[in-house]
Amino acid sequence: GEIPSVDSSQGISLFGVMNLPVQLLDLQRLMQVDVAGAMGGHATLIISSTLFAAVNFLSIMGIASGFEAEDGIAWSAPRELIAQGAACAVAGCVGSAPVSGSMSRSLVSRMTGTTSQFACLVTAMCWIYLLPYMSVMSPTPKAALSSVILSAVLKSVVMPTNLLNLKGIDSVVGWGTGIATALASPTIGFGAGLILFFITDLVVPKKKEKIT
Repeated sequence: GEIPSVDSSQGISLFGVMNLPVQLLDLQRLMQVDVAGAMGGHATLIISSTLFAAVNFLSIMGIASGFEAEDGIAWSAPRELIAQGAACAVAGCVGSAPVSGSMSRSLVSRMTGTTSQFACLVTAMCWIYLLPYMSVMSPTPKAALSSVILSAVLKSVVMPTNLLNLKGIDSVVGWGTGIATALASPTIGFGAGLILFFITDLVVPKKKEKIT
């Protein structure tokens, strides 16, 4: 959809020098919003939010693990989980979409030469400060945006080394998850992967460990 324009003179004042085009929502009115009703009930809300959180954190784990293996950048699972929780809580207070991680975005950043988390801060601040002028991006062809992402992930898609290295039942679960994700969405792919894992775990006999 079209990116709405924002008045650059509105928002939160930053040390009296410039304004962040961000507006805090009324918490009282926010608590009165029937989120469960909009999602089709409490059960659907719980399932969808749990799946989103799980898929999002798995994505972050994949990004961080890959960067640690290839670039030697250490990471901490508790730190990332706390950061994502805090970011999503703040996002809810200002009416933003949930904060998430993206392998494709991270690969694009690395492709441009970034080497630290400071790149995320620069990107976020540019997005915030340029928000009043982002309406000029609305006519950008999706093909142009897709080509940027494709250039970063094409190698891994054509030659999925991690999937090719899987053996036996792990290969079935891995390829099944990947195919379901490609044909549907990451959330459905995650659910399909869990189902495949539990089915294979029940059907395939476990190897007994030898006691020495």
